[in-house]
Amino acid sequence: MRRLFLVMLALGFAAGIALAQYGKPAESKPVGQAAAKPDFEITASYIEACSCDMFCPCYFNTRSTLHGMDQYCRANLVLHVDKGYYKDVKLDGAKVWIATDLGSNWSTGKDSWVVVNFDPSVTPGQKAALNDIIGQLYPFKWEKMAGDTVAFSWNVDTKAGIAHAKMANGKGEVVLERSNGDNATKEIVIQNLKYWMAQSNSGFRMWKTKHEAFEGQGHKFSYDGTNGFLITIHFSGQAKP
Repeated sequence: MRRLFLVMLALGFAAGIALAQYGKPAESKPVGQAAAKPDFEITASYIEACSCDMFCPCYFNTRSTLHGMDQYCRANLVLHVDKGYYKDVKLDGAKVWIATDLGSNWSTGKDSWVVVNFDPSVTPGQKAALNDIIGQLYPFKWEKMAGDTVAFSWNVDTKAGIAHAKMANGKGEVVLERSNGDNATKEIVIQNLKYWMAQSNSGFRMWKTKHEAFEGQGHKFSYDGTNGFLITIHFSGQAKP
């Protein structure tokens, strides 16, 4: 039975209503009543890496992995909006780097923190829109929250099998390498697994982390050979006050 966590989030900016993949099912509409047109809708692609072994145990548990004597999940979620809008604001091409530690317990957010970094190319209007979208996509109760603005690159080379994101100041980097299965011509993809509050996704493409690191706002971590994946999500909804 899926759990429902009702937690309030202020990701610096917005509120959420449910925790990660343990979301509330959508309410049915009366027959003949059309669903409201969404205030926002995005398709976004990610280069993502975390401190755990392949594959994310957090997607199947309500707590983070035990590493020695400590429980944590430190990650870089680097997203590029392929296409999207928020009311009358176009979001195509916007880039956001989310560095985080989910802490020791998902249900409480204990020991957790998040830093939301916008690329300087993101306009004030886009930033305001993405604040709301991110708050709803990741409705998590972080103990510490911060924001920043640092330029970064984002590139996926499917032919070479390398995905790379790097901050211009050298404080953040993610390098993923494609993992080959029995058939080297096909990617290893996990299907039928919810990505946070996104309504749908293309599947978790297993691209193992060669290196990931982050330093900023009093936080610092670095890992090699850990969990990593690529994913494209679709998320839509109504604007929050």
